Amino acid sequence: MDMDDRYAKVLTGDWTPDDLKRAKDQFWAKLKSVMGQIPFTRDAVALYYLMRDNGTPLSLRGTAVLALLYFISPLDFVPDTLPMIGFLDDAMVVAAAISALAPVLKPFRGKAEEWLKSGAEPEPEVVKAVEVEQR
Repeated sequence: MDMDDRYAKVLTGDWTPDDLKRAKDQFWAKLKSVMGQIPFTRDAVALYYLMRDNGTPLSLRGTAVLALLYFISPLDFVPDTLPMIGFLDDAMVVAAAISALAPVLKPFRGKAEEWLKSGAEPEPEVVKAVEVEQR
């Protein structure tokens, strides 16, 4: 399976447990590399926390997985390397997921806000804290 095939499912809505693992494994590295360049950091982190929550229904987690796969994907409609507009398509995908998940997203936005205020490194402390709280 080439890279195009792995990320094409973002557009079709088909996702697998492997996609969930890829989104979990690659999210923080991508976020750390672009954090100062994107205005939707809190929303992306909230989607990550929702995706990690085993109590969230799979269909809702799938929405977060697909949005985060698009965010971490090196293949975008608008390349991330373009100044000023490079993350526009990522922002639209994240905004669509936030809109669709709004009824269940509030506690995860709170966690994202706490993380942003703390200034802590996202990995591994935050991930471990979230996993412990979910048990």
